[in-house]
Parts: sequence; structure tokens; C-alpha cells
Amino acid sequence: MLVCIETKRRLIIKVAALAGMLGPILFGTVLLGVTALEYDFMLGIGWHPLTDPADAWPSGLALGSYGSLQITSFVVSGILLMLFAFGLHLGTGKERPSSIGPGLLFVAGMAMALMGFETDPIQREGRRTLHGLIHDLAFVLFIVALLGAVFLLWRRFTMDPRWRRHARYTLVTGILAITFLLLPGVAYYLFILTLLAWIELTAIRLQHIP
Repeated sequence: MLVCIETKRRLIIKVAALAGMLGPILFGTVLLGVTALEYDFMLGIGWHPLTDPADAWPSGLALGSYGSLQITSFVVSGILLMLFAFGLHLGTGKERPSSIGPGLLFVAGMAMALMGFETDPIQREGRRTLHGLIHDLAFVLFIVALLGAVFLLWRRFTMDPRWRRHARYTLVTGILAITFLLLPGVAYYLFILTLLAWIELTAIRLQHIP
């Protein structure tokens, strides 16, 4: 019976690690592709790619001709992140570890999926729409939950000998992510890249956990 439970646990961890590896690749690929296809459209709605990229990107991509791809990417990537969070909880900590870190990562996945609700245009007339408000709130929740997850998981990793080397990288990721988020201009791209890279490399580490 115990062998069967352990086998199922290991299978869930492997599947979750695969989800964690696929998520950033899917999101990054779609993000770059749709940005290239809708570059002129994004400039037309007020995007400033060098001075203020966060004002309209990547949410504004959902408003263009290929917006359905970006919306699908938000939803699917969010679901993959939720699955990864669950597997990471099973694959880290052996002495009754806190579940808050993986829990916040799961919340970040839910928020990412909710970002599939289409944002409102920056240049608009009239009141905000419900789906636009949901998108904006989900975006804020995603950032707060993901950054919180990184720092709490850093603490959790330090308590597991299998993850201690990855703990240092996780701490550096959290510090860099907050720094890039607070800096203006193109630092916003580095903020996104830093977190996507952390998810990818953490998933790869989870895949190789004995």
C-alpha cells in the first residue's frame, strides 16, 4: 500500500514538473510571437516599448487580431502553473513544511488564468468593464502572489538538503525581480524574464529530485 502511494506521489511530481517546464516556454513563445504580429497595433493603442512597456503590455495584446492566442496563453499557462505548484509542494520538504509558499504559487497560477479576462483599452471612452477590472485585479494578485511565493519557497528550500543549492538562486531571483519591477523602462522585461526563468529551472530541478 505504501509503495503504491509513493509511486503515485512520484508520478504526480513528474507530471507537475513537466507542466512547470512547459508553462514558461508556452507563455514566452506566444508572448513574443503575438508581440511581433501586433507590434504596430500595440503602438497604436499607446504602448511605449522602451519608456513605459508595462502600461499596455502584455495585456493589450489580447485586444488585437491575434488576441485569442494571448488569452489562451494566459489561461493554459495559469493552469500549468497551478499543477506545478501542487507538485512542488509534494517534492519539497520532508519535516512538515509550510504549505504557504506552494499555496501562493498556486494562487499566482489562478490569477494568471483569470488574466484571460480581456483588459480594457488604455485609450477608452466610458466606464471600466467588469472583465477589465477582473483582469487588472488578477494582474496585481499574480505579481504579489508570485513574489511572495518565491521568498517563502526560498525559506522552504533551505530546510531541504536536496534543494539548498537552489535556495540561493531562488533568493537572488526574488531580489532581482523586485528590483526590476521598481525600475522604469525596459527593466520590466527583465522582471518577466527573471520569473519565467525561475519557474523553468525550478521545474527542471523538481524533475530530477530523487
